[in-house]
Amino acid sequence: MKRNKIRIGFVADYLNSEYSECLVSGITTCCKERNIELLIYQIGKIKPDNGIGHDYQFLAAASLVNEKNVDGIIISSGTQLHGMSKQAYAAYLRSYKPLKIVSIAHEIPTIPSIVCNAQGAIEALVTHLIKEQNCRKFGIMGVESDSKEMNLRLDSIKEVLKKNKISSSNIVVWKSNFHYASAYGILNDYYLKKKNRLNFDAIIALNDDLAFACMDFCTQRANLRIPEDIVVTGFDDMQRASFCTPSLTSVNQQVYYQGYAAARTLISQINCEDVPAVQVIDAKTILRESTTKDKNCNKQFNPDDCISFDLSQVKGQTDRFTVTEWFNKRQQVFQAAQMDAYIKDDLSLEKVGNRLTSQISDFGIQAAAVVLYDQPAEFKKPFEFFNLPEKAKLVSCFDYSNGGERTKFRQTVEFNPNETIIPEGYLDFGGDGLVTMALFRNSIQYGYILMRRGNFDTAVYDLIAKAVSIQIDESFEYSMHVKTKVAITEGYNIINEVTHIDYLTGLKNNRGFNELGETSLRYAEAMGQSGLILGFDVKDLTKINDQYGHAAGDRVIKTFADILSKHFRSNDIIARITGDKFAVISSGLTVDNYKKIKERITDECNRYSEVNGGPFDIGMTTGFVMFPSLKYAYNLSGLLTKLTEVLEKAKH
Repeated sequence: MKRNKIRIGFVADYLNSEYSECLVSGITTCCKERNIELLIYQIGKIKPDNGIGHDYQFLAAASLVNEKNVDGIIISSGTQLHGMSKQAYAAYLRSYKPLKIVSIAHEIPTIPSIVCNAQGAIEALVTHLIKEQNCRKFGIMGVESDSKEMNLRLDSIKEVLKKNKISSSNIVVWKSNFHYASAYGILNDYYLKKKNRLNFDAIIALNDDLAFACMDFCTQRANLRIPEDIVVTGFDDMQRASFCTPSLTSVNQQVYYQGYAAARTLISQINCEDVPAVQVIDAKTILRESTTKDKNCNKQFNPDDCISFDLSQVKGQTDRFTVTEWFNKRQQVFQAAQMDAYIKDDLSLEKVGNRLTSQISDFGIQAAAVVLYDQPAEFKKPFEFFNLPEKAKLVSCFDYSNGGERTKFRQTVEFNPNETIIPEGYLDFGGDGLVTMALFRNSIQYGYILMRRGNFDTAVYDLIAKAVSIQIDESFEYSMHVKTKVAITEGYNIINEVTHIDYLTGLKNNRGFNELGETSLRYAEAMGQSGLILGFDVKDLTKINDQYGHAAGDRVIKTFADILSKHFRSNDIIARITGDKFAVISSGLTVDNYKKIKERITDECNRYSEVNGGPFDIGMTTGFVMFPSLKYAYNLSGLLTKLTEVLEKAKH
């Protein structure tokens, strides 16, 4: 069905980062100005960094990026290219054709790209440190990475230092792993090695998180004042940079404007207008307290330059982020983290939709939909492409965005997710856009969720998706348990009705054992249970019949059957297979417990003559096989063949 409005998609690895949040903000602004619909996809890493965990399952959401759902996409390339080559990435993007595509952060051949030029800002920053702050000795907190972007930042810093005749002997470069703890530890090791000295005028960090570590180390361990004793700079201009104490000088890559420009470019493409192959947005250095030794500095900068003061410091407040907003976001994240604590009741899949609608809407999300595949799909290893099933169900949906109850959702709606991400008319794609995430638990894909963006912290959407995934997973397990239990009960009744009972002992006969045994093993497989199949052969039964008569032999068989029944549970399957052969299927039984049971049975058999006043005791041969086995898994026929071999060996 042809859409009335243009709809674009934004494809990011993860949404719970400040970088993605700024991009989304710029894209959303452009879409609202032009009355464009927006879908936001979280797909994780195209090439996972390692095989640990199940983050590769996020990539399933990428299968919903197609011409049926959007007219074009903006893709955040910078975060993806940390884990794969540009050639492999370009090949991946070709799989989205015929969609129009715009790349952010990296120039991709044949695809319009929005890139940031940070070299001018870096040169302005380092020059400022040398000429205005009189810095001569520099520490550079770098990263151990093959990221071209990070290596370019480091090379640019070194080039400016060299240009300003700073000797290489006055420069130390450390290599961290991008994170706060790593940088703090590196500085601590260096500090101890230099006998508790940190003899630098400035530390330049390649991102803000590393800069915060450097600032904390300088003040906490080295007893240095910032900026009086040492100046510190960062890169990326995170929100925290403007309200920490002292506030942090950093490089702002104009991420908001990159997102805005990307959306504007994609919309022009869709309207068949010519667009530039590459658009460059210049980064800006934002000077703050961490590099301002002279508090009375009144040097003015041209607005078109790559360097400026953070005016929010002059006004004594932070326009970009307030304390009230921080507390609101903290409460949102806490509430979302607690969400799964209230949705753990046993609930069938048929009823889970109403519960999810209530939980998500009560949380404050204005519009959401939950789609479940007809059959869950299991992926134990990372995959490149996820093939959408032909059948799915819309199990939960509401949209209160425009005030009032637009959507009265009472029952599941079946549809083909390859044709549309959600049936027409259930959600409005305008406004702040809809966030799309895969619903999975460990290795199982269950479906996906769409949520209206609002004033929530981006981490909230991820937490809600995880909580919903847990509810779906538990509901699926509960439904499977109920269905399997009903099937076993019905099967048991049927077997009894056709009298699959051994006439002499009252135990199951061979036919009853096989039919009920297969059902029991299917249930054990569904529940992930292990156990044992035991075999017992009564010794010398033919000899007893010949010497003492068949009545004596029958008493032996009945006595042995009673002994087995006494030592196994009511839900264990106990059977007389043939004249002198017995078998037991016991789910959950361990080898250690079997050995204890075997000893008790042996003791009772050895006291048969004492109890019954007869001339002989009962002898037996016994053995077991475990299920699932490597060769036969839960296959009853194969396991019984193996059990026969075990008993034959035991006899000899």
